[in-house]
Amino acid sequence: MNLRLPISLFQVLLLVTLASCSSWQRTEQYGGWSLYVKSGETVSNQAFFDAVQPAFEAVERELGPFKKTIRVHAWNGGVAMDDGTKGRITSGDEGTVTEVSGIGPARVRAFHARGDGGFFSLSGVFVGTADEGTAVHELVHAHLAEDGERLPLWFEEGFAMVMGDGAMFENRWVVDGLACWPWRELRDLEMDEAKFENLLSLSSGKVHSVRDNVLVHFVGWAIVFDLYREVGRLDWREMLNRHNAAADPLREARIRYERTLRIETIESWLTRLQDPDPGTRLATVRGTWKLHSHAVQGTLLSMLRDETHPEVRASFAVNALATAGQVRLGRRRTGWMWRAVFPVLKQTVLASQEETSALRTLYRAYRYGNPEYNTQAALEQLDRFWED
Repeated sequence: MNLRLPISLFQVLLLVTLASCSSWQRTEQYGGWSLYVKSGETVSNQAFFDAVQPAFEAVERELGPFKKTIRVHAWNGGVAMDDGTKGRITSGDEGTVTEVSGIGPARVRAFHARGDGGFFSLSGVFVGTADEGTAVHELVHAHLAEDGERLPLWFEEGFAMVMGDGAMFENRWVVDGLACWPWRELRDLEMDEAKFENLLSLSSGKVHSVRDNVLVHFVGWAIVFDLYREVGRLDWREMLNRHNAAADPLREARIRYERTLRIETIESWLTRLQDPDPGTRLATVRGTWKLHSHAVQGTLLSMLRDETHPEVRASFAVNALATAGQVRLGRRRTGWMWRAVFPVLKQTVLASQEETSALRTLYRAYRYGNPEYNTQAALEQLDRFWED
């Protein structure tokens, strides 16, 4: 079975060529943030509110209140990258996909700009897609900038990635932190000491390649994730203090990096699938298909037997199904998967009629092998359950 899944997405802290302030018009003023829309663009204010508001609340909950109104700039599109630090806003998907050597295609659809105080220099969050995790990531940058913090690039991006990995549950953003795509990609890379040290030395003001920008996100995430597991809360100051307190911070960072990439880390973290809070279970399972793991798929299928919450059941099923598109399954495993997944696709009723219909589409398409059903559109309708 081959599932065509949307391209991976990452966010960057970069300098983007921006037009003057007149190119962005304020359309809405909310509590603590304002929505600006690029001139000539038509966006859904409601869709961006639904994505940004829970992200704003999540960042304030963990980092404290913003001191001033945050400008959120919205458009439909992304960023065409010139290198790892510079790019330009584009409408639609034009030029937004970059082939990253050794990793594959990546798309940039959001960024944060600090601004330099000049008339033509804008500051704030820029989002080309209404996505909660993306908004969380960029609002973390906005909060740190507001505090005047100048953190190492790897640490800031790593912390933003931890905060931006999670799921929406009952109108709130639940942080998980285990970013499955970076974990799998880093496991496949050879990272010698010179390369590792170079990535940790990068700054947003130092020109570097798109590939290095992706890697500094990934490596930063791996180090910060280990700190997060150790500290037990999203306290970036405590995490950074622990890093800086090491006798040899570079060596300590390498140890943390390698510890995150162990199989045992995945096994330990996935015990959160048994957490009594369904929001935590949903945030944990979301995106696990990116691990490309038979063992993880087996865990999801086994836990479906006892899971009762409809949203969590849907996420278990869709991630198990997506895994099947990435790994080779034997006949017995395939049969087990369909016996576990089909009842969920056929019977689960979600609060959203569109999502329920998408589950039924997947059931009919895979149960009866009917090519007339658009499985890709159905998966996209269900993206909050699987696309981390």
